[in-house]
Amino acid sequence: MKLCMLALQVQRTAEIRTGLPWARIAHLLGTLKAVRYVAEGRTIVHRTKIAGELADLLKKLGIPIPKQLLAVTEAADTPAAA
Repeated sequence: MKLCMLALQVQRTAEIRTGLPWARIAHLLGTLKAVRYVAEGRTIVHRTKIAGELADLLKKLGIPIPKQLLAVTEAADTPAAA
């Protein structure tokens, strides 16, 4: 029950800070994604482009814009099959 109340408080706080209904906030936040792909033995994770309305929303909520490039990892050397 406490978790449900906390979720409702977060939603209501976001609505008050932005002046938008929760459905619109959720839609805008849903457009932000982390994309992972593998190229030349590296795994690269980057975020999708942040449009103007989403950037305004993040600013109103006090959330910093995530870095474009989130992670780059080298593929681990796999031992040869015996």
